[in-house]
Amino acid sequence: MTNIETIKKMYELFASKDNNAIREIFDPNIRWNQMKGFPGGGQHVGPDAVFENVFNRFRDNWTVWAATITRYIDSGDGVFVIGYYEGTYKNTGKTMKADFACEYKILNGKIIEFNQYTDTFLIGEAMGLIRESK
Repeated sequence: MTNIETIKKMYELFASKDNNAIREIFDPNIRWNQMKGFPGGGQHVGPDAVFENVFNRFRDNWTVWAATITRYIDSGDGVFVIGYYEGTYKNTGKTMKADFACEYKILNGKIIEFNQYTDTFLIGEAMGLIRESK
């Protein structure tokens, strides 16, 4: 698989909730770096930490959570993806849509690192953590 195919596959597997197949394309020492201020923000090392602190929280706390990719850019040792998140937070019923860019580093067909760049304000607003701007 090419780097872009690997990342496309990961997003397909996340949407279908196939954690076992996702584990197959994650390096055992994957470094997953979520934006501070984002749900599950900070660095998570290893697939177990990513599933417990990131993926499971989306599924537990959001009635809807989707990442739509509008562009894939091969960077040689990885892939940049550009797109947007959409979701509805369970506790507030509020929806949000926030643009993002994410960087994935890949080695020997395995994702070894993830770096996220997004507007955490919009997500915090939907979660009721930040007052809506007037």
